[in-house]
Amino acid sequence: MNANTDEHTGQEAVPPAAGVGGLYDRNTDLVDGAADGNIHFGYWENDSDGSSFLEATDRLTDLVAERVAAGPGRRLLDVGCGTGRPALRLAAASGARVTGVSISHREIGLARARAERSGLGDRVAFRFADAMALPFDDESFDTAWAIESLTHMSDRAEALIEIGRTLRPGGRVVISDFMLRRPVTGAAGELVDGMCEVFQAPSLASPDEHWGSVRRAGLDVVEFLDIGERVRRSYREIPEFLGRAGATAEESADIEFLASADSFTRAGELPEVGYVLMVAERPRG
Repeated sequence: MNANTDEHTGQEAVPPAAGVGGLYDRNTDLVDGAADGNIHFGYWENDSDGSSFLEATDRLTDLVAERVAAGPGRRLLDVGCGTGRPALRLAAASGARVTGVSISHREIGLARARAERSGLGDRVAFRFADAMALPFDDESFDTAWAIESLTHMSDRAEALIEIGRTLRPGGRVVISDFMLRRPVTGAAGELVDGMCEVFQAPSLASPDEHWGSVRRAGLDVVEFLDIGERVRRSYREIPEFLGRAGATAEESADIEFLASADSFTRAGELPEVGYVLMVAERPRG
């Protein structure tokens, strides 16, 4: 294996990019290893739920998967696929065919390697692509999901227009994402702004902004839930496992990202911070 080949994926190594792609290129190995492939929040049924973070993140994947109504032969677009665990979980459980996209070369490399190991490479594919300009024909997919990926988009409505273009009439997109229930100022506002800066998010959308983005995209809202209290434990769990992983991190790890753990937890404790689970459909007419 030569010096330009990735030791984990066996593919040609790609230099880290800037922006959101660069954030994930630099930190994916750290987070993926610590979270076993689930680079998103977890869902706990109640305060006494003793589920591990991995169990809780799989449960969030399942909540989203229930709503996409995937089945054998149906095609799903995974927008912001991470390193592939959610897509592979859905494909294994439903028989659907999944195409995942990410703007992180590192995520795509690890996702492809995970698919190969899983034996599901014939039904799950991953490719480098920007959700704002998807490389797919109109009406290519039956359904789609975006798990904590729209928060990175410069224009959520434009991203949803592009996702909606690739859906067949009647197809649905399920969104799980961060939400700011009401405006914050002062120290609370600084915490939220700091979290957005570290995670390359333009802002946390309000409920009205989430609804407005879907409607601007010409999609119909089917379901809108704020599950913020059920995912809030993630704001404590994630810094803890990142701290453990960071203790042995390679020099390429993003020190600013690791150092953000405390402010991330404090931002997540704000009652104004919620989390949306939203279903929208492309009209049939």
